[in-house]
Amino acid sequence: MEQDYSNYPTLKEANVALEKLKVAEWPVFKENISVDDYIESVQKIIFSEFKILPNLLTLIKPSKFPLGIFRVRELDSFTNINLFSEHSYPPINVTKFGRCNFPNYPVFYCSDNPLVALLEVVKDRDFVEKNYCISSWELIPGKEDLVFQNFLHTELDKENFFGELSKSEKEKLNEPFKGALSEDQKEGVLTLIKFLHDSFIKSDDYSISASLAHRTIFSKHQLSTDILMYPSIQTRFKGVNMAINPNFVNSSLRLKRLYIIDVDEIDLEKGKFKVNFKKYATSNRNGFNWKNINPENEDYKKLILKDFSSIMEDKSMINTFTKRDSEEFDKKTVT
Repeated sequence: MEQDYSNYPTLKEANVALEKLKVAEWPVFKENISVDDYIESVQKIIFSEFKILPNLLTLIKPSKFPLGIFRVRELDSFTNINLFSEHSYPPINVTKFGRCNFPNYPVFYCSDNPLVALLEVVKDRDFVEKNYCISSWELIPGKEDLVFQNFLHTELDKENFFGELSKSEKEKLNEPFKGALSEDQKEGVLTLIKFLHDSFIKSDDYSISASLAHRTIFSKHQLSTDILMYPSIQTRFKGVNMAINPNFVNSSLRLKRLYIIDVDEIDLEKGKFKVNFKKYATSNRNGFNWKNINPENEDYKKLILKDFSSIMEDKSMINTFTKRDSEEFDKKTVT
């Protein structure tokens, strides 16, 4: 039996419905409330105006996933920096309410760009006399497709090339419906999608974004989202962040390298960053091999170019990271 799509909203109907959702009284999450019950109450408000809650999922071979994976923590926040787990998602008992998660439901927050990941930690630009640890991760090769989902149908800077993802999805929107949606209905569905995705750029309200992320990352069906992408507020939408399913992290991610850095300057308007590398480490089966910075070392050059080449205007800048800076760094911190 063919599905009836006649009740899908037109653009005019969607706009009327959205005006009601914008003034709706969204529930406030409290830790004594069941997460499932809370999400149900959020969905109930959405379903009162729309009969659908679209999930735009993409299946990708791990070998075809083109992005780096970087995560950052302030160095003083580590208890034992030599434990792999300290660089991953937080323990359940310290997981707080976030843009893509509820308390006790940790996700792995990261970015495809190490400086975007850094900016998410240095939110108030208070980086004086602080050190940070950037961790670089990779996907473990495998045959099983990963499930990717983006929430980028919202305000993105024109410099953000991930806007092509949302553009491509718009063009293919009718495919899951087998071409049954009219152009007017497509615009109606896109209007709903934009409203939902806009929730990921609200700085003070996680009610909708956390609910949307949770229902896909921790879904009750087999097609749970492995990697979810959303805009980075800290970069003024020039970059993106990712929230990764913790089970997918355990089964399919591998920690490759660590970099200890400090920051001299951040100028977001000019896109200018001055970062000093102090030590770095490569991972092995049961820990890390820590090394001092030597700009002349060919292995070090290769690693820096591999992890940071996308943000280097001048590849020769690796020679500005002096050996003296590395030797003066307090070795007790990382060894």
